[in-house]
Order: sequence, then C-alpha cells, then structure tokens
Amino acid sequence: MTRVFELVLDIPAAAAHDWAAARIHRRRDELAAQPDASIVAALTALPAMKRRRRSEARLAVYGFDSKGTLGAAGWRLAIEVSEARQRVIAVHGKPHAPAMTIRDAAFQAPLDSIAGDAFDTLPLAVFGSAPPVLASILDEAGAYERTMSFACTRTRWSLPTQYGVPIDVVFERIDGLDQDDPTPVREIHLTTPVPSDLQDVHSTHAQLALFAAARDIAAALPAFAVLDGAVERLSRGEPVREHEPVHAAPVDLDGDATQRDALLAIGWNLARHWLGNEAGVREAASVEFVHQMRVAQRRLKTAMRLFRHWQDDAWTTQIAPGLKWLGDLLGDARDWDVFADSTLPALAAADTYADAARWDATREAANAHRLTLRARVQQALASPGYAVLVLAWLEWQGALADDARALPEAAGRTLRKHAKKSVSKAYEKLAAAPKLTTLDDASRHRERIRAKRLRYTLEFLAPLATKKTRVDVSKTLSRMQGVLGDGNDAAVALGFLEQLDVDPYQLGFARGWCEAAKRYTAREGERLLRQLGKPRLDG
Repeated sequence: MTRVFELVLDIPAAAAHDWAAARIHRRRDELAAQPDASIVAALTALPAMKRRRRSEARLAVYGFDSKGTLGAAGWRLAIEVSEARQRVIAVHGKPHAPAMTIRDAAFQAPLDSIAGDAFDTLPLAVFGSAPPVLASILDEAGAYERTMSFACTRTRWSLPTQYGVPIDVVFERIDGLDQDDPTPVREIHLTTPVPSDLQDVHSTHAQLALFAAARDIAAALPAFAVLDGAVERLSRGEPVREHEPVHAAPVDLDGDATQRDALLAIGWNLARHWLGNEAGVREAASVEFVHQMRVAQRRLKTAMRLFRHWQDDAWTTQIAPGLKWLGDLLGDARDWDVFADSTLPALAAADTYADAARWDATREAANAHRLTLRARVQQALASPGYAVLVLAWLEWQGALADDARALPEAAGRTLRKHAKKSVSKAYEKLAAAPKLTTLDDASRHRERIRAKRLRYTLEFLAPLATKKTRVDVSKTLSRMQGVLGDGNDAAVALGFLEQLDVDPYQLGFARGWCEAAKRYTAREGERLLRQLGKPRLDG
C-alpha cells in the first residue's frame, strides 16, 4: 500500500486564460488554444523540474459508490481507461491538516476482460485480493452504481528536493465533472511519501518539501491551495465549486481537549470558512462572499489572540503581515459595501426635503467607488502573494498537526484553565469600559471590537460554556456588536461623503443625521453592556 501526503492547487479557469493570453501577448478573447499547453510549459521550465522527463496520459474515469457510503468514509472506487490499459483502483483519503490529506493507494487491478465502454457496473470479483480493510467495507456497502464519469488528461513530473524526499507533480485537466458547469477543472496534485512515524523528522521534511514545491508553482502560475480536489469533493456528495457563501460554523471541540487540540479544531473550522469563500470573492467579489471572508479573517485573528503563546517566528514574519494586508483590503471593500447598500440609502430616505436626484448621484458615485475596491480585492486574490500567504498559513497548520514545532511553555496549562482565564480577562476589560455615551467615536469603536472578540472567543469555546453563556451572553454581545456597528457605520459615512466631495447641504444634513444615529446607538450599546452577564465555563 502506497501512502502519500497530498496537497492540491486549483487553477481557476478565468485566471488560467488571462495568464496564458498574457504569456503569448494576445487578447484573452483571441486566444484560440486552451491554456493547458502554456501551463505544462511553465511547469516544465521550473528549475526543479526542467531536467526531469515528464509523461502525459489521456484517460476516461468512471467512479462508483454505494449510496454514498464509500465517499463518506473517505474511499473512492474508480475504473480508469487509457490507450494503454484498463484498471480498477481503490484509494482512501484521511485528513491530516487543512489542505493536507494522507492518501492510500489501497488497491489496483487490471480489467482486460471488459471491452468497450460498458462500465455501468463495478465487477466486484476483481477485488478478490483486496486488503482486509477494503474487503470489509466493500462487503458492508452492498450494491454499487456509477456516480460519475469524466475525461482527464494527466501530465506528470517527478523531482528531487533539497530535503531528500521525492515530489510527484501531476497537472490534471478534467472535463465533464460538473454537469451544471462545462468549464474544465484544472488542478495540480503534489504528493510525497508519508513516513511510518508522523512525529519524526522525516515527516517534517516531507511537508517542508511539499510546501516548497507548492510555493514555486504558485509563483509561476495562477494556482491556489484548496482543501481537497474536485473529484474527492464530488465523491463525498459535495459540489465541485462552491456557489453560495460559506458562513461560520460551530467548532467541533471536545470538552476535554488540550490547547493544541482546540487550536487544530479551530484551524479546520477557519479553513472551511476562509477558503470556502475564496472562489466567490475572486470570481465575483459579491457582497456576502466578501463579508464572510472578512469575518473569517477576524475570527482567525481572535483565535490567535486567544492562543497568542503559539505565535512563533513563522507566524509573526510570514503570516501576520499578509493577514493584515488581506484584512485591510477586505475591510475597505466591506465598509464601502455597507455604506452604499445600507447607510447611504437610509440617509437619503431620511432627507424628505432635498431633491431625490441629488442623493441618486451620490449613490452612483459610492457604487462606482465600491466596485473599484472590489476589483482591487479580486486582483489581490489572483496574485502570487495571496497564494503564498495561504500556503504559509496551511504549512503552519500542518506543522501544528505534526507537533513539529517546540511546544510553548504556556501550552502546559489545560484548555479549561486557559480558557477560563482568557474569557474572564476579556469580560472584565469590557465591563470596565467608561460609559459609552461619554466616549469619542474611536474609543467607542474599540469597545465594540472588545465585544466582538469576546463573542468569537465564546463561539470557539461553546462546548465548554454553560447554556446561559451560550444563549444569553452571546446574544447580548451580538446585539451590542450590531448596535455599536451601526453607530460606527454612521461615523464612517461622514468620511466617505467627504471623499465623494458632496455639496455642503448633503454634508450638513449627513452630520446631523449621523450625530443622532451615533447618540442613539451609544445609549443602546451602553444599556446592553450593563446588562451583559458574566460568561461562565463548565468545570
């Protein structure tokens, strides 16, 4: 049985075409050939691979399952047909860390007796020599049916690395995988053998080599890490491409978890939230995709404040600066979305004296500005810098899963003890705030941020919290965050109107309206703050 670490990079179709057109100095709409040849040429030209012979294979793939039971358990059964051979394969995947899978090529056998394309059923007799773990799950699953079929072209390279472990690089173009979207899927699969002991130095070297190769490729191509390949997602009954925004989900955290266990669970949760919205932001930068990616970034920063003693040199030098860059871009875009969609329409509706056309022109100017900021976000998420940032964070998560770094001294405390101390300290700082109606805009906004951080922290630690904390305290924090957020939006709106250079009447009316909004939200925020109960954790 062959076991490998696998990391998958996706090449978005639009980015691939734009990139290929730029390489041959032709307009995208005049590009006659698909970009695959340009991608293969770019990979072949990489210093590590240009001296290695590559191979290419075209094949048809037919996937099978039994009412989704195999896919849910991480198994994939398929028949692969190429000019040279026909074979059945069984592969098992086990998550290791976000975007890193331990993949076992559990079984393969030739299928020379099957002719033509009669692959509607899976010949179970061929699994007679399957290993016991596969034979057992095949017996339990029962009857099988074909669940997918697609055409695939694979180009493969094998390269040595400075870490003494080999890396296989496979570029796949997949056609016909998504019945609702004919756009080809283009992915690069990087694999390296898994050591028998995941905690030894060889496991560290394997991951270092894998991510080093991924960074080289991301610098040369529009390639971005994904949590899993498209075929694996479809095998589990998930969509090939995410079409709806992904919202924050509860953290799967055991009450007896260690700090490291908690950070790993939160990392998985954040990876799904962050990367689940990435394609939507890059392709359309629509309001909710941008909002959810920004929320994911805020949650990530809160998690690392909660576990600040885990911030090593790699975090502070390679990841934190990139997160600030990304957060600033998303924040600017989100602030203008709120201004254009919520604050400005409310402001215009409140002005019953002015000509509506005057505010219509302001809304048009605001919309044009926010579209410029969205385009800036899209450009950033299509850049090598963004791809490398994601890889740096995923590599950090992978090292955490292997415990490859030295444990911080504070990690010796139990999660419960650390969580209680952190939550108590955050609550006391918030509760000690001066009366919110006496604060200036910036100071009041800082208290809102404290409330938001405490809310996110309690969401991460929900399995440890009492029911009253999970329901009443969290609800009050959410309402307080929302109310003070409305007040901050009003304060921000004045600055945006000044940027748009509106006429004195509009600016004067806005000052009065925004001042009234800030006073109301400050009073309501103060009321909610003083009725906020102290959060409590069990144990």
